[in-house]
Amino acid sequence: MKKVTAETNFQAEREIFRGFIYDRKKVGSLIYKGVWQGKPAVLKLQGLRPEIDESEIIKHFTAQNHSKIIRVPTLYAHKPWTANCGYGYLITEFIDAPKIFEMPFAAERQMHDFANFYQEYRTSALTQSWIEPDTNDTLQLTFRRVDSWRKISEYKKRLRLDDYASYLIKYYPIALKHLPTIPLVFCHGHLTADDIYRLPDGSYVVLSNLFWSYRPEWYDLAFNIWACLMHIRDTNYTFKKMLDYVDKWLTAYRRIPIVKKDKDFEHKITVALLERTIGAILVDLGTDDFYGKKENVKYYKHLLNLHQRLFNCLTDRLENFK
Repeated sequence: MKKVTAETNFQAEREIFRGFIYDRKKVGSLIYKGVWQGKPAVLKLQGLRPEIDESEIIKHFTAQNHSKIIRVPTLYAHKPWTANCGYGYLITEFIDAPKIFEMPFAAERQMHDFANFYQEYRTSALTQSWIEPDTNDTLQLTFRRVDSWRKISEYKKRLRLDDYASYLIKYYPIALKHLPTIPLVFCHGHLTADDIYRLPDGSYVVLSNLFWSYRPEWYDLAFNIWACLMHIRDTNYTFKKMLDYVDKWLTAYRRIPIVKKDKDFEHKITVALLERTIGAILVDLGTDDFYGKKENVKYYKHLLNLHQRLFNCLTDRLENFK
């Protein structure tokens, strides 16, 4: 931080984000609000080596973006990650605007707003990929991710075997049956309300741009629902309410014009939600240090039960698809 501020004359005011790698002792990035050349700005220190430097991603996105209402933050200065330094950084504009909604709960009007944003994002803001996929095999990609989560979870040793084993054993044959028919698409792999800011003129700014990647089709819609559910902090929140909330989101999604064109949407979104649910069990609940704190164990137990029940419900729904 001392080196970067001396080099850039960025004046830090406060830390606003700390990116952990499933463990509070493993910090991948730090973000500070401050001032750069008299303008409100954000400094991001990137300690974990990215596959593509974020400044390059911003340039690639901007070059192919045809939307007049969706953009990424303006880039002021940057230095790519290097092995010699062990870090990189970028300075961007500070977005002084509210999020598209505050998680965990979106009102019907806010769901409609998200649906409108999604249509514009999928049809105009994202017109082409700027990277080639590591694989075109949806099953291989997903199995690789799930197996990584399993290893991290077992290393953490928070979950008991009966907390996850039966769900994991059930997940693999379901994925083997359903994933091969679902294509990988290039998308924003971390599309949550925390990553979408709505400006006063009705336009949007998208953050977390390191996460553009290939994922199963409609994964980004499932990710939004997953993020909402992971923010629940009410131990009296029932499974029925949770399922009703998921279905309200699905109802909003079905009205999106680009979604309406896909006759297999129900199948694909259910498969994507199931992947998010096994991920929630294994790593979000099974490894995140937040749920390991004594005062948060009640949330951990409550959400684990809700996601286990959601997993079973989604597997039942998949029985309707051949």
